Amino acid sequence: MDNTKDYSRFTVLIVDDIPVNIILLKTMLARTNVGILTATNGENALEIVRKQKPELVLLDIHMPVMDGMDVLKEIKADPELEKIPVIMVSAYTSAEDIERSMSLGASGFIKKPVIMDNLISSVKSELDKI
Repeated sequence: MDNTKDYSRFTVLIVDDIPVNIILLKTMLARTNVGILTATNGENALEIVRKQKPELVLLDIHMPVMDGMDVLKEIKADPELEKIPVIMVSAYTSAEDIERSMSLGASGFIKKPVIMDNLISSVKSELDKI
């Protein structure tokens, strides 16, 4: 893994309704130097995506107000946002959840509990495409 590459020009939105999960993902991503935005529900996440257009979204599936699948659908249905890669991060890891995420346009799927190397390599892989 190339640790010399500068990812500080990128912003990643972490969306999870459980604060400790956000802290965990932020801590894991700290070594990449990406900018971090956070949201604790889907509606809030969509507002942030529309206003700030992060380069990548890490999105939990099961949340109150609006779940991750609905957020993913909204992002991919919007011509201004559809190119933003979305990686689902979820404890819901049935084949159906993964297939549905991918069919709705997710770029990847990370299972909880998150393994740091998987997270970092997935994030860097997506950002390297930009």
